[in-house]
Amino acid sequence: MFDSGKFVSVGDTDLFVSEAGNLAGRVIVLLHGGLQSRRDFIPLAKYLAKDYRLIAIDTRGHGRSGIGTAPLTYRQLEDDFTVVLTAMRLQKFGIIGHSDGGIAGLRLAASRAVQPECVIAVGAHWVLPENDPARRIYQTITLEKWHEIFGDQISVYNAENPQPDFGKLFTAAMHMWLGCDADAYPGASVKNIQCPLLVVHGDDDMLVSRQQGLELTEQVKSARLLNLPFARHTLLEDMPERVFPFLRDFMNRVTT
Repeated sequence: MFDSGKFVSVGDTDLFVSEAGNLAGRVIVLLHGGLQSRRDFIPLAKYLAKDYRLIAIDTRGHGRSGIGTAPLTYRQLEDDFTVVLTAMRLQKFGIIGHSDGGIAGLRLAASRAVQPECVIAVGAHWVLPENDPARRIYQTITLEKWHEIFGDQISVYNAENPQPDFGKLFTAAMHMWLGCDADAYPGASVKNIQCPLLVVHGDDDMLVSRQQGLELTEQVKSARLLNLPFARHTLLEDMPERVFPFLRDFMNRVTT
């Protein structure tokens, strides 16, 4: 799944776009997390594939996508995905975004550059205050530690990226995660989101606090909160069979 696809130009680089599932079904765009790829959606995609047309995009520098010359920021991700979705001329689609992909999904919906039917943001910060514990994690994690924890994932990246340079990508991601200007987290702009939003939070998420999930839900009139006990940041990979029924119910309610 998600082995084949095409490249779409976003100006300074090309993003890899792969499709799977039911080509006659409702369209769901899958936006993966930082230092991951479209492949991390496979556990959930196996449950979605029967009824939905799935479009998975590798973020610039990730998976098979080139990193380009522009700085890696959440605004840049928003701009990249806007170009891809516009080029694909999708009439109706929902977004499921995990972590960085969820943050980009929030920015997309808030900017209204594209008009998703709904957004599901999983383990996604909407702001990152200076005192947020996640900042401390980002400031102290090292490339060596990342290799130690996610070595298998890096091996896949090295095998499929056209110009692999994980050190460069890691540094770029760190700058994006620690950003605090208008190009970073969506912040108060989430109040502009008009489409239905499902905020998914794992109660054992070491990066995104329960307070973050609750506050984001309260910022958006059309938002609902799904807080899953004993679930980690990687809940879409860890327990897709538990998450899928909630996602399906939400999407069926807002797209019918």
